[in-house]
Amino acid sequence: MRLKIIVVRRHCGRDKGGAERYCADLCKALRALGHEVILVGESCEKELLEYVRFTRIKPVSFGSAAKNWSFHARVQKKIREIPHEVSIALSRTYPVDVYRLTERLHAHIIAPNHTPIILKLWARLSLRHRVLFALERGVLSARGSKAIIAISELDKRLIQKYYGVSSDKIHVVYNGVDTRFFNDRVRLRRDELRSTLGIRPEVTCYLFPAMEFHKKGLGNLLIALSDLQFPWNLLVVGGGKTKSYVKQAALLGIGDRVRFVGKRADINVFYGAADLMVFPAGYEPFGNVHLEALACGLPVLTTKEVGGSEVVRPYETGYVIDKGSDIEALRHALKDYEQRRPLWRAMSRAAAESVKSFTVEKNARLVEEVLFRVAR
Repeated sequence: MRLKIIVVRRHCGRDKGGAERYCADLCKALRALGHEVILVGESCEKELLEYVRFTRIKPVSFGSAAKNWSFHARVQKKIREIPHEVSIALSRTYPVDVYRLTERLHAHIIAPNHTPIILKLWARLSLRHRVLFALERGVLSARGSKAIIAISELDKRLIQKYYGVSSDKIHVVYNGVDTRFFNDRVRLRRDELRSTLGIRPEVTCYLFPAMEFHKKGLGNLLIALSDLQFPWNLLVVGGGKTKSYVKQAALLGIGDRVRFVGKRADINVFYGAADLMVFPAGYEPFGNVHLEALACGLPVLTTKEVGGSEVVRPYETGYVIDKGSDIEALRHALKDYEQRRPLWRAMSRAAAESVKSFTVEKNARLVEEVLFRVAR
């Protein structure tokens, strides 16, 4: 059966963040399965136009709250105008047939992080937060969607906790990874890549890949690293404000060992050059970097607050600590990994093997199953 599928995502393209890359991969994979894909959003990469029919939505250009609400309203108008069998939203808008929780669950962000009364009050009263809450409540309500896709068991539990959604309505579908780009063959170039980066063979190289450094725990990582007594380097890959972290590293006496390389399209090169990916984030639904690193044979250190920890096997393919804010636990894991140097090759092989079933094609087929269930 061939479906005409509306996919909603504000921005879509492989040159953007993980959620936008996922949207592009999903659209291509659904098209490869024989479905007609209509992408409704604000922007779409040129390459994707070969696979989808793109309908542009232009929200109002002032204020975060107005942008979010006007995008939702204009998407709904467009959905009503376009003939289709089923719709899936990767951005907050309702009603839709299927909602994939792509962003962090807003109710959970506010609950644990804004503990001071004044900040909690601000979060509840600010127009931006009120709009995000309204959209989230709407799409997770009984009338907002027929089915919900969560990308981790963590998010499934949180949806149930904050919104009381029935377990039967929530389908956990893990992300897939493009193994043509992310694979352990990149490890064969490890020495060459490290030489290019100026990293000596005996130096332990850590990789921190992120777009929002403060949310992903870079500050805590720098503190943990400052106490290590063996030679190491840290590569920080991704877009973000670096000034405060450069200053922090200098004050900790490790400025010469921390390198900010900016946002890179060839992130797989860095997975190949590093010895351990460190991602001590607070709440994160999943994070494609977990699958990407493992697929490249790079063990991962992460936290239970991150959905991606569900694909990491402690002491086999990496480490999972309780919280990124637990600097002592983070430091202990870094030291333990260093002591396991003779096992690094075995852990690398196990990492690559552990995610071979997490393909983009498998992800699309599982999403397709959910779409078939709710199609008109």
